[in-house]
Amino acid sequence: MTYLIAFIVAILILVFFHELGHFLVARWAGVRVLTFSIGFGPKIWSFKDRRGTEYQLAAFPIGGYVRMLGEDEFSAQPKPDEVAEAFSNAKPSRKVAIAAAGPFASLLLGFVIIYVILITGTRELEPYVGEVAEGSPAMVAGIGEGEEILRVDGQEMKSWQDVNLAFAERLGDTGTIWIQTDRGEYGVQITSWLSDEVDPDVVTEIGLEPQLRAHIGYVSADSAAAQAGISVGDYISHIDGRSIQSWQDIVEIVRDNEDRRLLLTVEREGEIVSLTLVPRSIVADDGTTFGQAGIRPQVGRLVRYGPIAAIPVAFDKTIDYIALTIESIYKMIVGDVHAGNLGGPVRIAEFAGDLAELGITPYLMLLALLTIALGLINMLPIPMLDGGHVLFGLIEWISNRPIPLKIQAIGMRIGLFVVGSIMIFALYNDIARLVAS
Repeated sequence: MTYLIAFIVAILILVFFHELGHFLVARWAGVRVLTFSIGFGPKIWSFKDRRGTEYQLAAFPIGGYVRMLGEDEFSAQPKPDEVAEAFSNAKPSRKVAIAAAGPFASLLLGFVIIYVILITGTRELEPYVGEVAEGSPAMVAGIGEGEEILRVDGQEMKSWQDVNLAFAERLGDTGTIWIQTDRGEYGVQITSWLSDEVDPDVVTEIGLEPQLRAHIGYVSADSAAAQAGISVGDYISHIDGRSIQSWQDIVEIVRDNEDRRLLLTVEREGEIVSLTLVPRSIVADDGTTFGQAGIRPQVGRLVRYGPIAAIPVAFDKTIDYIALTIESIYKMIVGDVHAGNLGGPVRIAEFAGDLAELGITPYLMLLALLTIALGLINMLPIPMLDGGHVLFGLIEWISNRPIPLKIQAIGMRIGLFVVGSIMIFALYNDIARLVAS
């Protein structure tokens, strides 16, 4: 049910704002809107406004549409006194505006969601390297555990999310990925990188693993850590003089030193504090003992922007996701990225359900990525998609004469075949994934 509800909510939000763009600009252009539908198939609820537009919720919430007077040969044609309100009689510039308004609304929604995430705050895992896989491209290049990734291909990295995005941009490429850390610059050689892989984990494929830093995120009441004076937000830099690089270092030392006094050097709000921790002895199921402190790590740092500062950051991130989506579509078309990465409704439902269980922020981030993808895919110059309508409008604008409805109808049938084929292929990929798993 979580997957189903998360999927339906995501689709309803994405479709509503996309179609709202078409609707508002059509109204502005003086074109009569006959139907504003969320979903396809039989209507299960509807009402009409004073201008005759029917708003409906249909049985299958996997899309939506805005139907306008005289839009095509399948739509209601205008009566003599309604000619001025027909889409077919609108100025070419207004036809282009109406068609482009849906994708623009989708991209705008993506920007707004990213903006909301930035001002409410999100946790970002700092780009420190954990274990480097034996024989991996990263190990061959010389990258070592504990290094902080500063730049990838010249782009500044502030989190592992940035690193993932930078690596994803190189899918299917041949050449060198340049990784600059706080200890040097390394070149990772790639050849048609992961072009044959479905759902590649780019960070793992490079051979890297994120490192949890030694920041305290939780202290259990009445625990050994609480008695030692350890607080949330502390950073443990040394234990008994040993430099601490990661959370795993703390785990290993604490487990091996039950009932033994450990001297901790802690960084707290810019000050150095010395504490004494005595891990409590815990008996495992097999009868062995180990030390326990009663602490958990802080997963990433909280990043939050002010209402003004968040605007350019949200804009930059939106542009980055637009560029990545366009590049991914292109690479999939030319074969640099495996076509099996194209997902359909089942795949979207899986992502939506998984991220909804992780929290509202990951779910919102998925919505942002999906609405950006929706906007860009709809701008492909394929009849039946918004990009096809934009193309028809531009041709009419340039030639200064309308395209015959018969020609448009042929284009729509071709577009229906292309879009239908893509949807069937995406559904096939979904089913193949389910069978494989």
